[in-house]
Amino acid sequence: MRLGARTIGVGLAPWRWRLLPVFVLLVWFGLAGMTARAADVPPVGPPPPADAQMSMSSAGWLERLVVQLETEAKDDFKMLPDTPGALEREWRSFDREGSALGALVDLLWAVLAALVALCAERLVARGLSRRVRRELRNRAQGPTLARLLLLALYDGVGLAIFAGVFVYSRHWLMSAGATINLVVLSANVLIGWRLAALAVRALLRPGEPAARLIEVPDAEARRLARFLSGIILAIIALLGFERYGLMDVDSGASHIVGLIVGTLVFALYAVIVFRARIAVEALIRGRSSGLIGAMRAQVAQAWVPIGLAAVGVLMVFFIFGLSLGLLSYYHAFVSTLAVLFVVLVLEKLTERGWHDAVLVREQGGDDRLVARMFHRVLRVLVVLVAALVLAWIWTDAIELAAADAARVMNSTAIAVGTLFVAFLVWEMARLAIDRHLQDVSTGPKMPGADAEEEEAVTGSRLQTILPMVRAVFAAVIAVVALLIVLSHLGIDTAPLIAGAGVFGLAISFGSQSLVRDIISGLFYMWDDAFRIGEYIDTGRLRGIVEAIGVRSIKLRHHNGPLHTVPYGQLGAVTNLSRDFATMKFNLRLELGTDIELVRKTAKQIGLAMQEANPEIAAEVILPLKMQGIAEIVENAVVVRFKFTARPVKPTWVQREYLKRMYQVFVEKGINFAVGGLTLRTALPPSVDDPLGAEVAALPLPAPSRVA
Repeated sequence: MRLGARTIGVGLAPWRWRLLPVFVLLVWFGLAGMTARAADVPPVGPPPPADAQMSMSSAGWLERLVVQLETEAKDDFKMLPDTPGALEREWRSFDREGSALGALVDLLWAVLAALVALCAERLVARGLSRRVRRELRNRAQGPTLARLLLLALYDGVGLAIFAGVFVYSRHWLMSAGATINLVVLSANVLIGWRLAALAVRALLRPGEPAARLIEVPDAEARRLARFLSGIILAIIALLGFERYGLMDVDSGASHIVGLIVGTLVFALYAVIVFRARIAVEALIRGRSSGLIGAMRAQVAQAWVPIGLAAVGVLMVFFIFGLSLGLLSYYHAFVSTLAVLFVVLVLEKLTERGWHDAVLVREQGGDDRLVARMFHRVLRVLVVLVAALVLAWIWTDAIELAAADAARVMNSTAIAVGTLFVAFLVWEMARLAIDRHLQDVSTGPKMPGADAEEEEAVTGSRLQTILPMVRAVFAAVIAVVALLIVLSHLGIDTAPLIAGAGVFGLAISFGSQSLVRDIISGLFYMWDDAFRIGEYIDTGRLRGIVEAIGVRSIKLRHHNGPLHTVPYGQLGAVTNLSRDFATMKFNLRLELGTDIELVRKTAKQIGLAMQEANPEIAAEVILPLKMQGIAEIVENAVVVRFKFTARPVKPTWVQREYLKRMYQVFVEKGINFAVGGLTLRTALPPSVDDPLGAEVAALPLPAPSRVA
């Protein structure tokens, strides 16, 4: 097979070059696509007859594949002797006089021009970013997203200066003897190298640890940046020589050199997988939590075998695609990996620069919720744009007709826009709801030293209903957005809606208890029977309302157990946290205690604590007073006291009252009863006393016998 004139001298298709500046962070995934596109091989010669095609089709795709590969290998061996001559002719074509030594001198002049352009780039980028870098060093909270983007913008300006200086140097390069081929080749290789170096610098920031996107030591960041810069330069140089060289189509050496260059490039990719494994693992792992975070952690842990397997599969896919004309699918696959890489980098950029939101979170208020909403919207926008780009890539790879491709892209764009609008509406609704829920305590109240003094404040009725409203909003928005997306993708949603209705009806008949629980919960919410943070008694269970779901309620018992009770099983609910709480308690006093003194003392204690302690005054509705004598027992008189307080901390108020009563009662001479019995003994009667003599003369009772 031979390389066509379209491939030689053009290399990548124009849309691939438009894709490259967009994704400035394509370090090595994007370069693989350039390798494959450079060696694209269209079939040569007239197509076989229809009978031959039918016979090959009947023989099976495997035999046809083997035959094509065997034919390609034979052609390559025949063309192998022509390869050195083609390479020599291409090298001489870099000099105007056709001299090999002159080509080397011209290449050294190009290197000198690149060094001058590199110095100009460094001076401009460092001069513009001096203030930003100084602020990053002095900022203890870390970089903000705006400063990171500004730093990347200054690096981009430096790259533009590099390109301008080198392109301007073409005049004296050509006057020194270089040909236009060498100038164009050098410009493409060097600008592509600086573009990749810009991506590496944005990730590692060797001189600015505060702006580094991945967590690696400073020394490792410097070494890795130099390594990646050098190896990427080698890769781009190989690709550039293949793309802009080897104009000798008749020699047939282009296909062989394409295979050799592809093998070398994939070998360098494998070296990158090994050398940059720490940085790539940190990039993949990120800061996600939950199931996605666990999956990303597993992928990051197995990055080396996954990366090597990907390089091997890509290489085999490239070789087969080069021989069988299937390179468009290879390009699409490589571009998909590139888009995934860009998404990871942008996600890391937002995570690393999210320190403004952290500061706002420490301050509290609505600003924290607004910052969180913008963070999520930005991340989803990146993902949706990536999905749109992937749709464009695969539509181009499948090579649909122009009308079909336009229709597919239009439907995909509408679907992506619908998803973004739905997510934006959800975030706005969530922001409006969370503004009323930010003061509500969530999660279990852990026991501690001050756990009883700092009882949880109950939420309002709105704060209790809003979590359920939020769940309903999420379900409605998700269903509507899904139906709109499916309809624009060409899927008939009418059977889905009808099937969902029948399925819902079957669920309602088969799960009557579930329906009863949901309906009962709605009526409990309508009646405002309980709220988050309130203490309720259901007859069988009691506890603080910790969470309210769609079909059940979670009660945290004061001893710690968490009860989950369906609404249909609650029955009558006694709310112990509404309006006020009248606390009654008893004290056992000694027999003979002045009850009037106790009454006056209790009243004085209640009034004095109201005046002296503002916290008590804020909680107490009716102060302490004696209600009366509850009962009289053998060794004590039981006196009942009561007070009325707000239902937030009544037990704390009672403990404060008891502490003051214990002190004041002792001062007033009011003694508490003890648990022992008082035994009183009398002296034996005197014989001089007539009455005593009679008592002494009485006979003693006979001892009793127990059977």
